[in-house]
This record gives sequence, C-alpha cells and structure tokens, in this order.
Amino acid sequence: MAQKYAFLIDPSKCTFCRACVTACKLENHVRSQWTRNDVVLIGPDQRKDPAMYAVFMNCQQCENPPCVAACPVEGKGLEKRADGIVLVKDSKCVSNQFCVRACPYGALRLTSVRNAHGYEVVDKCTYCAHKLDRPADAPGGNRPACVMTCPTNAIEFGLRDEILARVKQEGRETFDVDPVGVGPSNIFVKPSPRRQAWEKV
Repeated sequence: MAQKYAFLIDPSKCTFCRACVTACKLENHVRSQWTRNDVVLIGPDQRKDPAMYAVFMNCQQCENPPCVAACPVEGKGLEKRADGIVLVKDSKCVSNQFCVRACPYGALRLTSVRNAHGYEVVDKCTYCAHKLDRPADAPGGNRPACVMTCPTNAIEFGLRDEILARVKQEGRETFDVDPVGVGPSNIFVKPSPRRQAWEKV
C-alpha cells in the first residue's frame, strides 16, 4: 500500500513553541500523561551549522510499519489503511507493548485508557485521519491540527509525491531518517546555514 500523505518538516522554521503538541492534544482528546507528537532539540554541536535546532517528531506512517509486524494479536491491533496511515485498533490491543518497542522512532505510547476487555491501549499520531475527508472550508478544516496551528509553517502536510517534487524543485536537501529500512513517510529538510548570515550582522 502506497503512502499517500506526508508531513514536510523544516527545522529551520521551528521556534520550539510546541503549539503543535497542544493542538494535537485538544483535537484528539489526548490526556495529560502522554503526547502523540513532540518537538525535540537536536544538538548542541558547534561543528554543525546550525549548532542546535528543533525537530517535530511523530509517527512516520511507515511503508513497512514494524509496529504492525510486531503485534502478535490475531487480526492485529494495528492496521495500515490503503492511503498508508497506520491506526491502532483499540478493541484488539492487549497492552503487551511489542509495537512500542518495535518502533524505531519512539512514536507509540501505552496509555491509561482501557478498552472493553480491560487492557490499556496504545496511542499514536494518526495524521488527524478523521479530518482528511472533510472539505477544506469545514469547521476545523481538513488538515492535521498541528499543521493548522504552527505559526511559522515549520510543519506542512499534503500529498507525498507533490511534496517530494517541490523539495526537489527548490533544491532542498533532506535528512535520511530511515536507518533500518522501514520507509518513513515524513520528509525532513535540512536547515539552511545561518552562521554566514550572522557574520554579516
């Protein structure tokens, strides 16, 4: 199943305000004990330019999701949709956390929410899948809450092929975030050099 959607993440635009994290919690009714996404600071390393930058992290909606493969439950507690989005099936979850340990991006969390069988269920980013089929002018829009909230457009969302084509056209370099060959959907562009601009000030 192909990956239809993707986030385009530009660390050079992120101000570490974490409005994306708050917006996700409000939209998806995520409790205070965990988050579906986060922003992490990479660095410092004075040999790099920039030495430190903020990076938005969430589920990568992998082409070959290890979380789905690791789930031992008959019928699987996670499923990959035809558009590539991976969703948790709460009613199937048995709290064993195999999917949590299998994810190389640390994107899944075992929560305190229990299903009908009494098991605590796993939670993760869904690209706000419940919004994607809405018209653009619908209340709440039809894009993920984090994207709609980001004040600097550090996170963009759209069709993956179109995003890749635009990145290539703009001549931007991207990070390789696939060290284990799972095929992450999201695209991270490398920050633009800053020190040269600072030296001119």
